[in-house]
Amino acid sequence: MDPTPTDLENRFAGCLQRQDLEGARAAAADLRQHYPALEKGWVYGSMAYLMGGDPASGRALLATYLSRHPPSIAVLLQRGECELALGLRTEAIATALEARALAAQEPAALDAVGVFLTHAAAHTEALETYEQALILAPTATSLLLGRAVLSRYLGRFEQARADYAAILAREPQQADALKGRADVTREAPRPEEIGELTAALRRPEANPDEQVTLHFALGKAYEDLGDHAASWQNLTAGNDLHRARLRYDPALDAAVIDGLIAGFPAPRTSAPPSGTDAPIFIVGLPRTGTTLVERILGSHPSVHAAGELSALSEALTGLVAEQRDLAKLDWLGYVAGLATLDPKRLAAAYLDRARAWRGARARFTDKQPTNFYYCGWILEAFPNARIIHVTRHPLAAVHAIYKTFFPRTYPFSYRLDELAEYYVGYHRLMAHWQRLYPGRIHSVAYEELVGAQETTTRLLLDACALDFDPACLQFETHPGASTTASAVQVRQPIYDSSLALWRHHELALVPVRRRLAQAGIVVD
Repeated sequence: MDPTPTDLENRFAGCLQRQDLEGARAAAADLRQHYPALEKGWVYGSMAYLMGGDPASGRALLATYLSRHPPSIAVLLQRGECELALGLRTEAIATALEARALAAQEPAALDAVGVFLTHAAAHTEALETYEQALILAPTATSLLLGRAVLSRYLGRFEQARADYAAILAREPQQADALKGRADVTREAPRPEEIGELTAALRRPEANPDEQVTLHFALGKAYEDLGDHAASWQNLTAGNDLHRARLRYDPALDAAVIDGLIAGFPAPRTSAPPSGTDAPIFIVGLPRTGTTLVERILGSHPSVHAAGELSALSEALTGLVAEQRDLAKLDWLGYVAGLATLDPKRLAAAYLDRARAWRGARARFTDKQPTNFYYCGWILEAFPNARIIHVTRHPLAAVHAIYKTFFPRTYPFSYRLDELAEYYVGYHRLMAHWQRLYPGRIHSVAYEELVGAQETTTRLLLDACALDFDPACLQFETHPGASTTASAVQVRQPIYDSSLALWRHHELALVPVRRRLAQAGIVVD
């Protein structure tokens, strides 16, 4: 007796849960064999290939399906995922627009297309998709949230506020809308808004995700009101709740730093920069001003701000996978595999993956903060590369990170002691790179940028081999999307009101100060 589709789907899901990609591929192959007209077997097989680091096979599998069957939304979106992983962004966007045409009368399907286009940084097309869907379902919460997020990215804050208000008119305790409203509001919140946040948090049925979201929203709202004690109380509660659900080992992060330093003890070449054709890498910790620096550089007529690219880590992973079985590697094994990589092959792999994101201008920025792990590899692969290291007062940086909720990223950021340890490791690694490559990494202090904008901007442009352009001083008018936690702030001229916010919490930050001082890090 043949297995039913449900049997095979459950087998596939079980394999994924156990991270058994070979078993998942086999389950998907059986589903295709027994039920070749059922699209799930093809989509599942493509997913398994993609998760295993082989998007080309995943795309080819779907091409076979499409040669035999009419296109479907699920198949097209999965093909788009494979194309994005292959660096074929233009093709991926075209595939998603094909899916949008099929989904013309289906709001839920249009929502899925909008999510994909947002992920592909096709923000205008994504916004059009949500507009189309909202004509069909004008009160759908997920659609309003999707448009509000895109409006925030694109600086259309009035539209974002209107969408959050529309949601809250029907669902007064919707956590994402309450937090979104707090995030896009520049003025102090009204008392009733604090009451709405508090009432939503106190609901017995509020789940942990909602509680975390609402605590961070209250943290910002109380800070905007100047009630710093209540702000800190909510930030601590939100961080504690989220940290309790994470599997994070700070000792592993420290060991990775050790491994990176040990595996790269000396420069492999000594050639200084001799040209201006290489990418500009912006590195540092989150919430230290990296987005501000990106906006300044992206306002230059010769520079395209490409955002936080995954191209470098993907290129490194691909080269390590040629030598070692990634499925059997932990992070330390991965770091060990970096030691023997060929810089020329890394440069080619990186440029291939970044090509679809780099724009039409002569230069482009890659603002992936955690590329600080790989400064040595960057400078070996790109002798002309410019690395801009953005810094901030250590306690201001810790405070700014601690008060920001980063869903699915930065697991070190939810406990002050772990944040302090991560800062120590980051500081140690950056000092290592600067010792190995003196003069090759240009540091920009956030405080100096705020206090002496034009002087610091001129030095920044000089370090990037760019002529001064006045547009760089009006970065807030740049129309490009900003998808980071700083999306609201970078639409304003430089201001200094955030420089000393951490001082309201000096007592709570004493253990951080003590740990940093123990590591030899100058705090004042």
